[in-house]
Amino acid sequence: MRRRYIGRVILLLAIGLLAGAGLSLWYGWVVSPLQYTDTDIAHLHPSYRDDFVLMVGETYALDADLDTARARLALLSLPDPSSTVADLADKAITQNAPLAHIRALARLAAALGAQRDSLRPYQSSGDATP
Repeated sequence: MRRRYIGRVILLLAIGLLAGAGLSLWYGWVVSPLQYTDTDIAHLHPSYRDDFVLMVGETYALDADLDTARARLALLSLPDPSSTVADLADKAITQNAPLAHIRALARLAAALGAQRDSLRPYQSSGDATP
């Protein structure tokens, strides 16, 4: 008798949990789905913006397509993209980032017209470390 009662309680709890999960999914997906607003890439959090600039730099290091790199950086609506890339390269140097990241950023900064003495050792194509 007692086992039958416990089994029935467990069955009812399981049915209740499944029904609750199903109803919550239905509500979240059908009745009131998430609606994104103001999700332009220019509104990225600064750390994600830095990651995006690094990805643009790494892509530029692979294909050397400056026009595409400029177009990608324009998506961020930066007031001075060359300065932003150079600042990020300097930040990477001070934080001991991987050499490939520093070189990619330094080369992109130079291609965009930023000239900084701190970046010159990383702009060469040789394998020597500065």
